[in-house]
Formats: sequence, C-alpha cells, structure tokens
Amino acid sequence: MAIATVTSPAAPQAIPTPKRRPHWIPAFFSSTIGGKYLVAVTGLALTGFVLVHLLGNLQIFLGRDAYNAYAHGLKSMGPLLWVARGGLLALFLAHIFMSLRFKKRNLDARPVGYVYERTKKASWPSRTMAFTGVLILLFVLFHLAHFTFGVIDKVNDAKVGERVNYLELKDPTWKDPANPTATRHDAYHMFIDGFRNIPVAVLYVAFMLVLGVHLERGSARADQ
Repeated sequence: MAIATVTSPAAPQAIPTPKRRPHWIPAFFSSTIGGKYLVAVTGLALTGFVLVHLLGNLQIFLGRDAYNAYAHGLKSMGPLLWVARGGLLALFLAHIFMSLRFKKRNLDARPVGYVYERTKKASWPSRTMAFTGVLILLFVLFHLAHFTFGVIDKVNDAKVGERVNYLELKDPTWKDPANPTATRHDAYHMFIDGFRNIPVAVLYVAFMLVLGVHLERGSARADQ
C-alpha cells in the first residue's frame, strides 16, 4: 500500500535588489586619475593666490598710505573676506589630503624600500614634494599666528610707551573726513617691524626657499 506524501510549496526566493552605483563625483575623485586632477586644480588655484598675495605685498614699496589702503580695503570686505578665506582653506586642505593619500598609496604598494635606489629622471624636488608640502603647512600656521592673529611677536608703540600686539597699531597719518573717530590699521608698521626680528626674518626666507622648490616642481611639466 503506497503512502502519499504531501510536500509544502517552496518558499518564494527573495529577488536580490540591485546595488546602487556610487555617484560619479566621489567615484571619480577616489580614483587615481581623478585625484591627480584635484591635486593639479587645487595646486593651480593656490599658486594663483600666492601670486596675488605677492603683488599685494609688493605695495609695501609704495609707502605707508598705499600699503595701509590695500590692507584696509581687504578688511572692508567684511564677511566676504571670511568666505574667501574659507574657500582658500578648503582648497588647501583638499590639496594636502589628496597629496598625502597618494603618498600613502605608494608606500602601501611597496612597504619595503629599495636596497639601492638610483633614480635617473625624478628630480630631488619631485621626490620631496610631500615633505616640502608639510613644511609649507607649518609655515602657513606660523604666518597666521604672526601677522593675522599677532601672537608671535609684539611691536614698540611710542604712544603708549610699551610693546603692543600688531593688531592694535593705528595709522597716525590717516583721517576719515566722513567719520573723524574712525581708525585704520597700520599694516605698514606691522610689516616693517615684523621683519626687524632677525630670527623671524631668517625663518621667512627659509620657508620662501621651500615654497619655491615646491612650486618649481608643481608647475613643471609632467614629463620633466
């Protein structure tokens, strides 16, 4: 006598959900080619800022009034100045992050160095880009502490008879006809006095040499 068996219907299989493709922007910049484009574009923008900053500082040779007018014009931008500083900071951090990321990839790809390295085409500046980049970061922090926040050094103020913060200096030759009580920062005095400090001046010269080495390689053709 045959015994009938009852089989339960097979449970429906779950349909796999298709994986969402990552957005092309983060995928592009996480790639090697996209990352190099980002390093190049941010480096070009930062180089442009260095040139503009240099042209602005060269106005020191035009005298106190011209240089203080230039500095006062920048401060008169108000919130726009901080927006520009924020954008510049974002470019700087993106450039540093991607450059160090490439450096880490190279080290991970070959954790053990060559026993004997004999590089023919790669120049010394190209092999030390990461190192000079870190030095430039330290210089930027020092430069901000020196002239932007005035915490590195102080200056003799004849009016008060003591050394004061650079940011407290007022231009004695400037008067605003529309507002007699208004004052203008004496950036000219700050600039001149800042470089009378010999160790500070030597440090600036050394960092300018490092910046020159970094920019020389960064602006050179890729096949050089």
